[in-house]
Amino acid sequence: MLLIVLVPCLVFLLFAGTTLVAFQMRMLRRDFVRDLQTVARIVADNAAAAVVFDDGRAAAELLRSLRTKANVLGAVLVLPDGTVLADYGNPVGQPVAHGDGGVLLRGREGFLVEPVVMDGQTVAWLNLVGDHTQVYSGLSRLVAWLLVGLTAAGAALVGVCLVWMRRVVTDPLARLTGVAQEIADRKDFSIRAREEEGRELGVLTRTFNEVLSRVQSQERAILDSHAKLESILESVHGVVWEADAVTRHTTFVSRQVEPLFRYPFRRWIEDPAFRLEIVHTGDRRRVEETYDKAVADSKGFQIDYRMLGADGRMIWIRENVAVESEDGRASCLRGVALDITEQKRAEEQLERLHRRLMESSRLAGMAEVATGILHNVGNVLNSVSVSVNLVAERLKRQQVGNLQRAVGMLRDRREDLARYLEDDPKGRLLPEYLGTAAGFLVMEHAELLNEIATLNRFVEHLKEIVAMQQAYAKVSGAYEPIDPAELVDDALRINAASFERHQIVVCRDVDPDLPRVIVDRHKALQILINLLGNAKHALDAGRTDGRRLTILIEPYNPEHIAIRVRDNGVGIASENLTRIFQHGFTTKKEGHGFGLHSGANAAREMGGHLTATSDGIGHGAEFVLVLKVAQAGDPRVLSDSHPGHGDSHAPEPLAGGASDDLSHDEPLP
Repeated sequence: MLLIVLVPCLVFLLFAGTTLVAFQMRMLRRDFVRDLQTVARIVADNAAAAVVFDDGRAAAELLRSLRTKANVLGAVLVLPDGTVLADYGNPVGQPVAHGDGGVLLRGREGFLVEPVVMDGQTVAWLNLVGDHTQVYSGLSRLVAWLLVGLTAAGAALVGVCLVWMRRVVTDPLARLTGVAQEIADRKDFSIRAREEEGRELGVLTRTFNEVLSRVQSQERAILDSHAKLESILESVHGVVWEADAVTRHTTFVSRQVEPLFRYPFRRWIEDPAFRLEIVHTGDRRRVEETYDKAVADSKGFQIDYRMLGADGRMIWIRENVAVESEDGRASCLRGVALDITEQKRAEEQLERLHRRLMESSRLAGMAEVATGILHNVGNVLNSVSVSVNLVAERLKRQQVGNLQRAVGMLRDRREDLARYLEDDPKGRLLPEYLGTAAGFLVMEHAELLNEIATLNRFVEHLKEIVAMQQAYAKVSGAYEPIDPAELVDDALRINAASFERHQIVVCRDVDPDLPRVIVDRHKALQILINLLGNAKHALDAGRTDGRRLTILIEPYNPEHIAIRVRDNGVGIASENLTRIFQHGFTTKKEGHGFGLHSGANAAREMGGHLTATSDGIGHGAEFVLVLKVAQAGDPRVLSDSHPGHGDSHAPEPLAGGASDDLSHDEPLP
C-alpha cells in the first residue's frame, strides 16, 4: 500500500523537478545568448572608427576591454579580405568574415560573428567566443537546492499520505479483509461488511455486500434446484447415472438404483467393474461392444439388455446414453436406465397372442380354402352322380329279359332250329328281333363308353384339385420362381365357386411376355386369396348387379411386376387408404384388422409391396401387389432338400387367407 502512494508521489516530484531544471536551463542559455549578442554589438559599434582608419592599436585596446566580461574567452576583428586587424584572449580557430549575428553553441563555447558597419557598409567582422560552462555551474547549484527541497517536501508528503492512508484506506481494507475471512471460515454468506466513509471505499463495501447478496441468492437457488433435481430424479421410474468414458467408472448414480436392484448404493460408486458384472451373461458381450463403439464414435445410443438383481430377479433395462466429448474424444457418459421388465413381459404376451392370431388366421384360411375346394369337389361329385345315374337308367332300360327269352327259345329248338326259324311264326321273328337288339346294344355300349369317359374326366378333375391343395399345403418359407399367371389362376380356381354363387364376372388380362417372379408360393397365394375375398365382400356390399372383378398382370418396373385386383364395389374412404394396413384397424364387425397388415408385411418380406387406391365410397378400389422378378442366382431360391420340400412331410390343408382376417377393412369396389 505504501508503494502505491510513494511511487506516484516520487514520479510527480521527479517530473516537476525535471521540468523546472529544463526550464531554468533554457532561461540561462537564453540569457547567455542575449548577453553575448549585446557585448558583440557594443564592441562592433565602437570598433567601426578603428577599422575605418586601420588603427590596429585602438582596435586591440577596444578588444582588451572585454576582460571585464568573465564569460568572454576571446575576440577577433577580421577585415573583409580575411586579414585579422586585432584579437583578444584565446584563439577562436579560423576567423570568419561573414555571419548573421546568431550564436552557435559548440560544447562549452558559444561562437558569435557580428558585422562591423559604417555608413551602412560592413567594414569588418567581429568573431566573439563566450564560455558556456558558467551556465551549467549555476544550473548545478539550482538543481542541488531543488533536490534538497523536493526530498524534504516528498518526505513530508509521504508521511502525511501514510497517516491518511492508514486511516482512510488501510484500516477499512483490513476490516473488509477480516469480514471476507470470516465468511470463508464460517461459510455464511449472510454476514455483511460495515459501510465505510469515502466515495471509493463506500462503493467498494456496498459492492462487496451486493456480491454477497447475489452469492447468497445464487446459493439458495442452487439449493432449490438441487432439491428439485433430487425430487425429479426420485420421480423417474429408472436410474440416472454418469460414468467416465475411458475407465467406465461410475461417478454419479441416482438413489433409485438401490430399490431397483437391491444392491448397496456404495458398490455402484466404489467398484468400477460392478455394473458390468451384474449384466446378464447372454447380453454382456453385446453391451460391451455397444459401449466401445459409442465411445469410439462419440455418438449416443439406446440399448435393451438384462441385468440381475441382488435377489436373483432378471430385470430388463432400456438405456439411453449420451456421449460427452472434449477435443474430439469421448470423455463422459450420461444415461438413464429404465426398468422395462413389465413392458417386455407385455411384449412377450403380445407375441404369444400374435402367434395365436396367426394360427387362427391360418386355420381360418384353411377353412375357407377347404370350403372352396370342397365346393369344387362337390360340383364334380354332383356331375359324377349325374353320370352314374344316367348309366344306371340306361342299364335299367335295356330289355335283357326279352333277349334271354329269345336265347332260351333258340336253345329249346336246337334239334330242329332251321325248320323252327322258317316255319314257326315266332321263329321267323327271332332273327329280326336279334338284329334289332344287337343294334340297340351297340348304341347303348357307345353311350355308356361316353359316360364312362365323362366320369374319368371328373375323376381327373378331382385329382387336379387335390394335387393343387397338396402343393400349397407344404410348409411355407421356401422361395421359388413362379409364373405370376399361375398364381392368379390358382387363386381364381379356389374362389371360382364363391364368385359363381355371388354372380361376379371375372375379367383376366395377362401380359404373355411377363417373366417369372421369386416368391414364397404359400404367402403369395394367401395375399391373392385375401384380395379376391375382399373384392367379393366389397362387391356384395356395394352392388346388387353388374359385379365385375378385373385382374391385370403387367410390368411395374424392370425389376418388378404388378398384379392389380380391381373391383367396382363399395370403395374405400380416403382417410382409410393408409389406415387399412395398420394392425388392428377394422370397420367390419367380423374383422380383426390383421389381413392387410400381414399381407403388406409378407409382400415387403418378398421384396415387393402392397398398396391401395380408391376414388372414395361408391367408386370402387384397386389393390396392387408388386412382386420381385426372379433373377439368376438369387440366394433365396432353396434346394429341394430344404425343410418344407420333399415327401417326408405329410400334406396339410391349404393355409389360405381367410376373408375375415386377411381382408381390407373397407369393402373393395
